[in-house]
Amino acid sequence: MIDDYPIYTLTRLRRRQTNTTRTHPPSAPQTPNATPTMPSPLDPPQLPTRYDDLPWTQIRTQHYDQDPRIIILTLWRPQNHNAFTNTMMLELEEAYSMFDIDDRVKCIVFTGGDGRIFCAGADLEIGFVGGTEPVTEHRDG
Repeated sequence: MIDDYPIYTLTRLRRRQTNTTRTHPPSAPQTPNATPTMPSPLDPPQLPTRYDDLPWTQIRTQHYDQDPRIIILTLWRPQNHNAFTNTMMLELEEAYSMFDIDDRVKCIVFTGGDGRIFCAGADLEIGFVGGTEPVTEHRDG
C-alpha cells in the first residue's frame, strides 16, 4: 500500500510516524568522524554517429537539415498530448547526457509532437513518480 504513494508523500508519512522534523533524508549511517560517501556517477554514454537513428519510444531526435550541429528534440506522444511519463524523463536524461559531452552539438531545439500542444503535464492515467537516481547523476544536483 505504501509503495503506491509518491515519494514526497511517503517522506511526509514517515515524519508523522516517527515525530521527527528532519529536513534532509539520511545519506548513510553516521559514525563519529566518518566521511559520508556518495555513489559514483555512471559511465559517460556512448555517442551515436547520428541522432536520427536512436531507438527512443517517447521522444525523437533528428539533425536539422541545413545545419547538422543543430538537434531537434521532440516530445513524441501525440495521442496523449505529449503527457510526461517516467519513460520520457529517462529518455530525455539519456539524450541530454549525450548532448552535453558531444562537441558536434551546438544547439538543441526542444519542441512538442504534432504542433497542437507542447506538453500536457504529467500523464495522470499511468501515474508519475520522481526518479530514483542518486544526486551525483546530475551535474547541477
